[in-house]
Amino acid sequence: MNLFLIVVRFVHFGSAMALFGASVFLAALAPPLLRAQVAPPLKRIIVVASVAAAVSAALWLLLEAGLMTGDWRAALQTDALAAVLEETGFGHVWRARLALALLLLVLAFWRGVPPAIIAALSGLFLASLGLVGHAAMLEHAAGLFERANQALHLLAGGFWLGALPPLLICLRRLGEPRFEAQAGVALRRFSGLGHVAVAAVLATGIANTFMILGWPPTNFASPYQASLAMKILTVAAMILLALYNRYQLAPRLALKPEARLALARNTAIEIGLGGVVLALVSVFATFDPA
Repeated sequence: MNLFLIVVRFVHFGSAMALFGASVFLAALAPPLLRAQVAPPLKRIIVVASVAAAVSAALWLLLEAGLMTGDWRAALQTDALAAVLEETGFGHVWRARLALALLLLVLAFWRGVPPAIIAALSGLFLASLGLVGHAAMLEHAAGLFERANQALHLLAGGFWLGALPPLLICLRRLGEPRFEAQAGVALRRFSGLGHVAVAAVLATGIANTFMILGWPPTNFASPYQASLAMKILTVAAMILLALYNRYQLAPRLALKPEARLALARNTAIEIGLGGVVLALVSVFATFDPA
């Protein structure tokens, strides 16, 4: 059952971040003319991500019911599900998250909904993941700080990773004279907010590590610490690649067409590394932090 839960976590984290990143890109990064061009593919991302988020949220609840009772058959028993939803902290949070998932699913298929509304609701949906898991272990003021810190970590990481596929779509417009200027504006906006997001990911990630472990992950005999260390190294690789893209490739976009291809390739690599990070998060969330 743990393997199924890991897969469901991965899908849920990825879809929540894709939903947030695509909607923020439409709402805040793409200028009007470019927005009209990239809206159809980004709308497809939003629709697929909203479906995946809702389905994986329901499956996560079923699997948690099985784990909490020690019997996978409990996942299909209404009394066990009701007990999880009504008597556990996870269940209290998950009731609100299921309602949000259903609302986002409806809005994704509803024509004419402003992207800003989906961005705000998907941000709340993503941040609420900070209320469960290891971040919910502490109590009182320390617990409130840890939950808020984890929520900010998720939002910053969600914007960074979730906006990369829209950025890749936007890069294709750089070769079209009609959209080149507006695509350049979107890239600059992403770069500016990306600096803030990366800084927030680093700061909140360090805080999370010390709040949960009390020290850096150096005990590689511990599955939790080993996978956390791998996550940190992968994020470091993403940061180095992002810095290279921003300060080496981006200034050459107007002068060398091959720089656009290199930037697109590196963005795709960055998305792949982000997938590795989500996989590691999905794995070590099932381990005891020690």
